Amino acid sequence: MFSKLFEILPDAEDLLNLEPEELAGPLLVSLADRERIVPESIITYNDMSWEIEEGSSRRNTNLNYPHGTREDVLFALMEAWQCLVCEGFVASRPTHLARSTNISSTTTYFVTRRGQKIEELEDYEAYRKANLLPKHQLHLVIAQKVSPKFLQGDYDTSVFQAFKEIEIAVRNAGNYEETDIGVPLMRKAFHADTGNLTNPNQQPAEKEAVAHLFAGAIGYCKNPSSHRDVDITAEEAAELIVFASHLLRIVDSCEERISNPST
Repeated sequence: MFSKLFEILPDAEDLLNLEPEELAGPLLVSLADRERIVPESIITYNDMSWEIEEGSSRRNTNLNYPHGTREDVLFALMEAWQCLVCEGFVASRPTHLARSTNISSTTTYFVTRRGQKIEELEDYEAYRKANLLPKHQLHLVIAQKVSPKFLQGDYDTSVFQAFKEIEIAVRNAGNYEETDIGVPLMRKAFHADTGNLTNPNQQPAEKEAVAHLFAGAIGYCKNPSSHRDVDITAEEAAELIVFASHLLRIVDSCEERISNPST
């Protein structure tokens, strides 16, 4: 295990700078070919020290795991192991299997079907980024039209598409023309006095706030991507897409109020 791990992270300081969720990837890749895993028997001081002093050091001259860092490294690896368990990448093996020849009281683990899909670090990073988007919280339109772009790593386009769907939904719900677009459309649709989507039961300040909310969202989140490439991280994209889902649900409620004015 440690030989693979050291190929990925030859410097102890780099390993210790990783969060447990980040370190879980290299650890999983290092364990991937093991059918039986006993963490307390694998993540050990003796095994690590032997690899440092006798094994990996011969193949990796850049290896840097000073004595003073080794216990900290082991603690970090056990933290990463817990992340693998929580995410379902590893699980405890069933007991008393027909093919079992050795019955032990020690819990052994195996790499799950989910874990077996992670063959390279890139696979693990793709999984982590995909999980940034909480699918169960997304508006159906966002889930269908935006999620695929996000999962492909096209974060700029996915954010643009999410807020484009808001523009389309507002135009359709308010029965506006195709030429009504962008921030002016939001100002018109949610105008405190004349907006087709304005909630008459809201206080004036609330009406104004909703108009600002939609106009600001389109101006900040959609318009920049319409005119230039925008450098956006997976984390930022996920947050904005969830925000877009919330705005779409507001539009849905406006449309429902218009369709059923008595409710």
